[in-house]
Amino acid sequence: MSFTHALKWSFLSELAAKAIQPVVFIVLARLLTPEDFGVMTAAMMVIAFSQIFWEAGMGKALIQRQSHIKEAANAAFMINIGLGVLIAGLLYLFAQPIAQTFFQDDRVTAVLQVMTLQVLLGALGSVQTALLQKEMGFKKLFWVRFATVSLPGLASIPLALNGWGYWALVAGTLVGQFAQVLMLWRMSHWRPGFTRDSVVTKEIGKFGAWVGATGLLTWFYAWADSMVVGHYLGTVDLGLFNTGGKLPAIVYAMIFGPILPVLYSQLTRMGNDKNKMREVAELSVSVLTIIALPIALFLFIFANHIESLVFGRQWAGLGIVLGLMALMHGFSWIVGMNGEFYRALGKPSYETIVTGGTLGIYLVVYIVVIQYGLEKFVWARLFLALGALFLHLALLKAMLHVDLFEMGRRIFIVSAISLVAIISTKAGAVAATKIEWMQLFIGCFGSALIIIASIYLIERNGVIMKIRARLN
Repeated sequence: MSFTHALKWSFLSELAAKAIQPVVFIVLARLLTPEDFGVMTAAMMVIAFSQIFWEAGMGKALIQRQSHIKEAANAAFMINIGLGVLIAGLLYLFAQPIAQTFFQDDRVTAVLQVMTLQVLLGALGSVQTALLQKEMGFKKLFWVRFATVSLPGLASIPLALNGWGYWALVAGTLVGQFAQVLMLWRMSHWRPGFTRDSVVTKEIGKFGAWVGATGLLTWFYAWADSMVVGHYLGTVDLGLFNTGGKLPAIVYAMIFGPILPVLYSQLTRMGNDKNKMREVAELSVSVLTIIALPIALFLFIFANHIESLVFGRQWAGLGIVLGLMALMHGFSWIVGMNGEFYRALGKPSYETIVTGGTLGIYLVVYIVVIQYGLEKFVWARLFLALGALFLHLALLKAMLHVDLFEMGRRIFIVSAISLVAIISTKAGAVAATKIEWMQLFIGCFGSALIIIASIYLIERNGVIMKIRARLN
């Protein structure tokens, strides 16, 4: 399957998923409370942490592998299953002390114990997913993704309507995971065997260890902030914080998520041709900048409208969190694909070193700033993301000799154009009508037209021309 064809199916997969996911998310936000989402978030961050250890980087190691694929798949499966059973058992046994120590909420105990099923289900399907990605089987993954994001909503919404609270979220998550495993086993031709090659196992174990270490550090970036909020401020503020970040995360995942697995599979086929990788890296950062920053600035400027219209009164205070988290996600996505380049070059340790080098700073800032409340904490989260952006750009420069001046110039120009377009459009919309949803509608489409037209005029002989050449 060609890169363009694979990208099409990967994009359709994410589009279908993310077209359903926001609808389900908004309906559930209307039916449930920040506290319900906070309890579920507490359990999910622990499950996400455990995934780093049972998955052990085997998926990425298997995709990167170019020889002895069957032996590597068998080794990866045995590692995942063995670690999955061990970690699920430990989580079940220690669920209560985890809930009481980190979240001071006994409700998290039962939720976490039930959610250990997700660990076991995830371990059963991880190798099949990696092999389908390696083989560019994104058409099959489209149907898996489509089915497994539809079912959680079908399970969760009726239960939420009947007063199940956070258990509605738990049930939906497990139904989706179970369906995913069934479909992966049906669509993948690979079946586990008992043959084992110690040399291959050692090789993928070493590669996976670096990927896993990076995953551990990535977890801290993704979840440590939520853990600090949950520990110091409780499940209500945790629900606000997580939900405020989830909407922009869904938007960006829908747009950029399809590219990641296809890009990584394609980069691994380039070998160590750094000239080709530099061209792709520069184009990648340019496209991410042009798309991510206008979305982030729009969500920031219209955050209060979104809070009022989408979430309702029980989510008072969500707007500022949503707006700042949108900016954080937007700037972070500029270098959101850097890790794929590091791993494709066979240097997964690079991302680990950069991420680990800043982790201590992050944790200190989190613990200090959380004392001043949720809003100050979210502002600090944004400034930390800006610092990480510059570090990752510097690493990309050191590895592939990309043009940092051109990247910085583009970030400034796109930000300036977007700010002027969105602020002026919002002012016009507010002056034209007092109806909030009309203001949001006019602001969205009006600013989008101005931004698209402006960037097209500036980049028609630059980024846009390069995209057309690569797609053709």
